[in-house]
Amino acid sequence: MVPDLDVIGFDFGIKYGDLLGHRGFTHSIFFAALLAALMTMFLFQNHGSRLIVLLFLFLSTLSHPVLDALTNGGLGVGLFAPFTNERYFFPYRPIEVSPIGVGAFFSHRGLKVMLSELKWVWLPSTVFFGLGLLSKRLRDLT
Repeated sequence: MVPDLDVIGFDFGIKYGDLLGHRGFTHSIFFAALLAALMTMFLFQNHGSRLIVLLFLFLSTLSHPVLDALTNGGLGVGLFAPFTNERYFFPYRPIEVSPIGVGAFFSHRGLKVMLSELKWVWLPSTVFFGLGLLSKRLRDLT
């Protein structure tokens, strides 16, 4: 959820489409790498496998803009910021875009968004996690 902290920019007059606007710099590959590196450096100094931690944090952070690029609304995602402010979507965009603000979730639209995310994000993630867990258990048996 760290990439969506960019919404505070609205309170400071930063426009949606600006580099520091919503789904801009904090939704970039560069930001995912930077955040993962900083988190690994400061929070996992004594961890034996820091490269694995770095990769996990990078992919976890990057999953956010990738999923946002699959939504059906907004201006797109600044995947290559700060090098360009161009915004991108994937050609296939099945996920309902989330409204900005908590109050909007308690409506018919909010329910539609939650069902969409359940179908396109949470169920596939759960299946993927379950298959990984099953694979690990089968590997441990041998």
